[in-house]
Amino acid sequence: MTTEQKTERTWQEDLRQMKPEPRSLVAMACLAVAFFWFNWSSRGTLLGAWSQPDYQHGPLVPLFSLFLLWIRRDMIIPFTGRGSWWGMAFLALWAWMRVAAVYFNFGSLPEMSVLPFLAGMALFVGGWQALRWAWPAIVFLAFMLPLPGDVQTLLSIQLQGIATRISVYAIQTLGIPSVAVGNVIQLTDKPLEVAQACSGLRMMMMFFALCIGAAFVIKKPLWEKLLIIASAAPIAILSNAARIIVTAVCLEIARHWPSLVDSTNIEGTIHDVAGWAIEMPCGMLLLWAELTLLSKLLIPPLEERPLMMGSLMTEQAPSGSERRGRQERRG
Repeated sequence: MTTEQKTERTWQEDLRQMKPEPRSLVAMACLAVAFFWFNWSSRGTLLGAWSQPDYQHGPLVPLFSLFLLWIRRDMIIPFTGRGSWWGMAFLALWAWMRVAAVYFNFGSLPEMSVLPFLAGMALFVGGWQALRWAWPAIVFLAFMLPLPGDVQTLLSIQLQGIATRISVYAIQTLGIPSVAVGNVIQLTDKPLEVAQACSGLRMMMMFFALCIGAAFVIKKPLWEKLLIIASAAPIAILSNAARIIVTAVCLEIARHWPSLVDSTNIEGTIHDVAGWAIEMPCGMLLLWAELTLLSKLLIPPLEERPLMMGSLMTEQAPSGSERRGRQERRG
């Protein structure tokens, strides 16, 4: 039997043990129909948000959630199917969010209500065993949802100011004359605007998703996982500042050597390739440096295994041949 056949058979056995009972399948089918019936109108909102630069990672989020469910499948094997009525509390929260979205005209609540519905579905059908298995995947689905408009605007404004101040300090350190006027960096002969679309919110969302996903997968202490998640914000800010600094340096090069670099098209060119050519590699490098530094600074303790009394006496007591050898050497 080959290794591939063994692995395939193991997957098949896992899937068979994860298969719910008929009554659980009926409950899941009813809840799934209700889910798609009430949330079908939200598909346009999600697709529209995923077409924006800040949420282009949205279609990948459900795929990673399925991956989390698969790697945590040992927690649901064997599936008991003992549902809990506590799931109705989550479903009631979902219903309240749907009603509040219509009554208060809160546009983001219908999409956000997906999370309590899935949590209630898991708890109602599979009990606490299913909720412990599925909660990381459900939480991670929040990254496919658009932020409320006011929250997104507030974050963009704050990130604009932070990125402008960091970039001006770094540009001045490089010896390039610059000064910040609001969110505009005034260079020697040309202003460099840090627009709201370039605030770094896209990198913030992507790196929070990346760090939280890594925290769910890697086997590290809880405090180390929380540290990795907390580092998502500074990594995103520094990555966005790196793009602005590179743009300013290129504009300064164009001012001194106009034959090498065209200053009229440089901002648009860097803006088009910044996300994947500058910000993402810079952020990944910072994240790799953080993980490497933590692995070098924090050394896991060695497991100390106590010696049994019998083995200790065996190691200390010499054998008969050793005693005779000692006596011959003495003689």
